[in-house]
Amino acid sequence: MPSRATASSIQTSRKTGEAVADIVNKYQSDAIQMMANAGFKIRDDVKVTVDPQLPFMGYTMPQGQSFTIVVSGGAVASEMLEGLLVHEMSHIYRIQTNHPSHNAEILEQAVQRLGKKRIHSDYQQKIVHDLLNDIQDLYADDIAFQVFRTARAPVLDRVTDFLQGMVTDKSVKSGDRMKDRWVNTSIMVHNARAVAQMARHRVEDTGDKADGANQRFLAQVSPDIAEKFDFFRNLLANLREGVTEDEYRALLAEYLNKFLEVAEKD
Repeated sequence: MPSRATASSIQTSRKTGEAVADIVNKYQSDAIQMMANAGFKIRDDVKVTVDPQLPFMGYTMPQGQSFTIVVSGGAVASEMLEGLLVHEMSHIYRIQTNHPSHNAEILEQAVQRLGKKRIHSDYQQKIVHDLLNDIQDLYADDIAFQVFRTARAPVLDRVTDFLQGMVTDKSVKSGDRMKDRWVNTSIMVHNARAVAQMARHRVEDTGDKADGANQRFLAQVSPDIAEKFDFFRNLLANLREGVTEDEYRALLAEYLNKFLEVAEKD
């Protein structure tokens, strides 16, 4: 039989777990309704679970005809939970409607074309995965922003700070020349994604915080990395909604090959 202290801890833990479940269930229901009201009805079952140890906000796992959204403990405690769930449900909508950006076969083909000789280290594989995810996130957020604006969601009041905070102002200098070049090129592309997203959704760069942070970063890297920023920003800012599968394959090839051209330059 547990001691009083242990029993009390169990009871507190249970109450905490119930409170978290109540919060998640409420925001899940609200997000599904917001999606439907904006014309993006989610057809399949969606389950939301919490991983208290997850080091980032969340992700979505397709499971047959259903989906599980996993959110972090930090996301549950933040003011961004509603926005996160709408974002993840926007990924689900893209999958359900067979948008090329969320076609797993096309993404796998894009990676295979690069070849294992060029993408062999764990950090390189992660960077390529994150580059592909950046485009998926942009396509998902094209839906999410429509949902937020239809619902006049409170998250819109925080989106400027959120996107500005995505821009990194420091380069990486570990002493491993190849890895540093790969990582810094990827940071440049991620910064381009954040700036492009602000442009796509008419989010003002208040105080030029995003631009200032990006300029500080670009000043720290080699000129041949810095000069490619405009290419990636323009490519990502001008992604088209009605892209065909073949057009998307070509876009990914251009995107990834340009990245490798910069990251692998001697």
